[in-house]
Amino acid sequence: MTHYKTILTAGFAMFSMFFGSGNLVFPLLVGQESLHQYPTAILGFVITAVLVPFLGLIGMILFDGNYRSYFDKLGRIPAFVLIAIILMLIGPFGVVPRCITVAFGGFNLLMPSLSFELFSLFFCGIIIACIWTKSRIVDIIGLFLTPFKLGGIVILILFGLWFGQDAVQGGLSSPQTFTNALFKGYQTMDLMAAFFFSSAIVYYLRSHLTAKDDNKTLVKMSVAASIMGALLLTVVYIGFIGLGAKYAPYLHDAQPEHLLVAIGGQALGFFAKPIIAVILAVGCLATAVILSTLFVDFLQQDLTNERLKRPQAIFITMAITFVVSLLGFSKLMVVLGTILDVAYPALIALAIMNIVSKLTLQHRTECHYTQWAFWSVLAVSVGFKVLG
Repeated sequence: MTHYKTILTAGFAMFSMFFGSGNLVFPLLVGQESLHQYPTAILGFVITAVLVPFLGLIGMILFDGNYRSYFDKLGRIPAFVLIAIILMLIGPFGVVPRCITVAFGGFNLLMPSLSFELFSLFFCGIIIACIWTKSRIVDIIGLFLTPFKLGGIVILILFGLWFGQDAVQGGLSSPQTFTNALFKGYQTMDLMAAFFFSSAIVYYLRSHLTAKDDNKTLVKMSVAASIMGALLLTVVYIGFIGLGAKYAPYLHDAQPEHLLVAIGGQALGFFAKPIIAVILAVGCLATAVILSTLFVDFLQQDLTNERLKRPQAIFITMAITFVVSLLGFSKLMVVLGTILDVAYPALIALAIMNIVSKLTLQHRTECHYTQWAFWSVLAVSVGFKVLG
């Protein structure tokens, strides 16, 4: 195959886009809570943090990366509303502010007197600089942020697991561990991100097709890149959950956003903490840049029909991000967790039904069943949440 390099690049880009703030915290938190049961936790976490987003990716690939066509199965107005809500959650009302709090967590351990408000303003300023010129975004993420982030993560996992002690007995039971990890996987929010990241990947891959290639080649390349990204995520999650379990005795007083730096300092010594803090910041920045861009484009093109200029859309997005970031990681985790417990099962149902409709080529017939599945699962999820 002549497309190995293209697939490799797309796979690494996919990993970098997905691996942001939640991915740097929740697998560690799962490992800390599961202790010696961490192999069971790995299984639960991978299901919702890797396999479920992969379902979304495959579905979007079959829809040629067109998320509007993907959601239109629900009807035009519900689709627009759902797209807006998802982009708000993975953008300035959820994930991007969470990226800032996680990045701050690393530096806060090194500089306790550091003002969060000042740090958040500075971080928002960096995001603005990165997304001001849209054509530079892929270069910034691919050439500068991804290699540094991935290299630092691999070194930390290898050294941390090598020097870490065996996980202590205790914690949750095996079924509780699995369930806890399953729901914690929702908090990565990667299924929501998959709906929008995939369009960029499909566009990139299509631009590298030759005259001899057809749509089947594009699908095969997209699936191969998705599998590569999913495997990279899985390997890192296994390493992080193992780190959380092995270093749990040293993490009793650590806030979730401090876990990675605390583990790095314990495994590699105090002088490793600044490096880990920078890795955290870079990892969060890579994700914040792409998610902020998605919301800016939606705000400018879809919501205001180009009435807003790009600089105005950028400043509005970052102003919202700054205000929401002041809630802090723990409050954001609670709010987002409540929403995701309700929304995720319905989005999984939508992903499955859209894949079925494409593979069976019964688009019109399956549309009614897709709507029924989505709204039914959503109603059941709301019922369970209300009833406790």
